[in-house]
Amino acid sequence: MKKKMSLITVAVLILSIMATGCSTSRNASEPAAAQTPAEEKVLIVRAIGDPMSFNPDTLPDDNNYPIVQNIFNRLVKLDASKQIIPDLASKWEVSEDGKNITFFLREDAKWHDGNKVTSKDVKYTFDTIKANETYYMSTRLGIVDSIETPDDYTAVFKMNKADVSFIADLGWYGTFILPEHLYNNGEKWEDNPASKNPVGSGPFKLSEFKQGESITLVPNKDYHEGSPKLDKLIFSIIPDDATAVQALINGDIDMFENVPAGNVEELKAAGNIRLALNEYPSPMRIIFNLKDKAVQDVNLRKAIAAAINKEEISQKIYAGVQKPEYNMYPSLIKWASNSEETSPHFNIEEAKKVLEDAGYKKDANGFYVAGLTLDVFEGGGYPEAAKLIEATLAQAGIDVEVQVHEYNAWSEKVGTKRDFILEMQGGFMGPDPAALAKRFGTGQASNYAAYSSAEFDSLCEQGAATGDQGKRAEYYKKAQALLAKDLPYVPIVTFAGYDANRSDYINLPIDGTGKWGWAEFTYTDLAAK
Repeated sequence: MKKKMSLITVAVLILSIMATGCSTSRNASEPAAAQTPAEEKVLIVRAIGDPMSFNPDTLPDDNNYPIVQNIFNRLVKLDASKQIIPDLASKWEVSEDGKNITFFLREDAKWHDGNKVTSKDVKYTFDTIKANETYYMSTRLGIVDSIETPDDYTAVFKMNKADVSFIADLGWYGTFILPEHLYNNGEKWEDNPASKNPVGSGPFKLSEFKQGESITLVPNKDYHEGSPKLDKLIFSIIPDDATAVQALINGDIDMFENVPAGNVEELKAAGNIRLALNEYPSPMRIIFNLKDKAVQDVNLRKAIAAAINKEEISQKIYAGVQKPEYNMYPSLIKWASNSEETSPHFNIEEAKKVLEDAGYKKDANGFYVAGLTLDVFEGGGYPEAAKLIEATLAQAGIDVEVQVHEYNAWSEKVGTKRDFILEMQGGFMGPDPAALAKRFGTGQASNYAAYSSAEFDSLCEQGAATGDQGKRAEYYKKAQALLAKDLPYVPIVTFAGYDANRSDYINLPIDGTGKWGWAEFTYTDLAAK
């Protein structure tokens, strides 16, 4: 083996996938008909809700993620095609034993206040995350013994075990580099004024936040990759999908990620809207809280899984765009996904039989089990899918009440307090199958199920420690077989959707394979006429 693996070698080992889309040109307050190319280049992107914070590292927040990607930088980032590409790190090297990862930083990156970005910022950021166990990446950073900074532009991660997936993790949630000179003042990040008025090193700066309405970003003219082409980037908060679709048709917004499947033909007919289908390893799934006695019996979990009609959900809610998912790791990642040992297929009679064989008896209302709750968040077809699940579970003699929440309330109840029996979520299960350990490994922050299996943990650890893809696949497929047996969760449908964008603009995030991040608008520009 060569002493060091190159950036390209490491990147090939890692899977990821995310993408997004496009725009128009105008002042946000003016109607589309009044626009001319001479006016401001204003891209208006649909947002689902308010960000919980402008600190990008304390907790996972889907509402702030596309925003902070344009305000901050990471060491590496994900593009639209499953690849890790450079960000603040221009290159990196991995030692022969896999336990030292050295990142070489750009020397021209500056914070929005003019100070230089250095390796001290990198060390401060990750040391702080590791020391605060509630922060999203804290548990994962247990693999890092220390971070050394031999000079201002070199950061060396000293690992206690080899893990080729760690670099990919640095391009995902909770890994944005923060300015030490603003944050290292004795205050917790949650209380620090900088978490409300962010100073990043990215292509845009925060200009205005109108709660419940919009977030406006303006170009960072001194950005190290050149000033963005847009004059404004506005995230318009529209929680309701139908309202957002109409806003796109009317020209009030320019970009809508993951439009409802039922509106695709309507948008195609609009003529000036570009549609692109994107698939992500982010399946809808039901998670069981294994700390709750109500679902600790695996027989009940198997019965619930068998009473979910995934085909019905796929067709009725998503017009077949989001396909039924049975594999315990996304089937989109074919090399790593186990298609042999999967979650149960729909069979009401089998669900009843499992319960009866396990000794369950019907009550006066005809239920083998009653009093279960299923917590879901608004949007994305989740409440509608949950209602279909509620109905088929009732047919199997399982009484479940669906509880629908605004996203931030759901995140607080389910993610922070872990106050649920069953919950429905999506979420990226990439950019590498090592995500299985993050989602279901013992003690991991994202292990909402509180699943714990020494055998599963060991298989995931072995899968992460080797660079041989074939061997990695063997380990991860065995780990999935355990999940199929224990069923801490049930996959429902794949995540796929059309990104709808007005066709006036070029160099959108979806066009940036190998060049820019999946939600990055640095190079987005008005098309020449």
